[in-house]
Amino acid sequence: MTHPHHLHATAAAWSLQAARGALATRVRAETLRRGESLTAAGPISSPRYGTRRVVGGHADPVSATLVLERTPARETTWAEVLQRSDSRLAWIAQEMRAPDPHRPALDRIIAGIPHLRPANARLIHLHLTGELDWLGSLPLGWSPVRHPLGSIACPHCGERQLIVQADGPEEAWTVVCATGRLCTGAGCGCGMPGAVEGVAHIWWRKDVIGAVGG
Repeated sequence: MTHPHHLHATAAAWSLQAARGALATRVRAETLRRGESLTAAGPISSPRYGTRRVVGGHADPVSATLVLERTPARETTWAEVLQRSDSRLAWIAQEMRAPDPHRPALDRIIAGIPHLRPANARLIHLHLTGELDWLGSLPLGWSPVRHPLGSIACPHCGERQLIVQADGPEEAWTVVCATGRLCTGAGCGCGMPGAVEGVAHIWWRKDVIGAVGG
């Protein structure tokens, strides 16, 4: 399906696939060395709470209270990061009712995106983007593959600032405009079937290239 919500979700899923590949490499290296770890911070912190202790003297048992001591956040391993990502993607796949639970969750998500209603594809895109942003904030040594397409004018604004989102197989590559101008909905010059007002423009790369005979 060529609806913009489906394309955005597909692009995010393939970028997430690439990010998780970098994460898997970290896990393998960690397993071999048994020494590499990621200092927990922010949303991936793993706080450990200590035991309760009584505050107050023996002469004043009524005023004694329980205080919860917090110990410093422990280090989180790359394997734990991967496990957290696996769990999150499994939940997304379950929400999509993606079949074949024996396949990896992200594979099922990618296969299921074209069959979603546009509104559901939008929600899946939001979930995938959140997961991608989280992994992208970690020192994985990974960044999404992006190529300028400066020889071709944007179907919407005419400027030559198109960017190819080149994660995943070539047939899944998409194109966005670096100007960030949003779709105006029905009648928009972007020519996108099912154009949605306020959504970032996106096209299949093969459609953009084919439109200029390239």
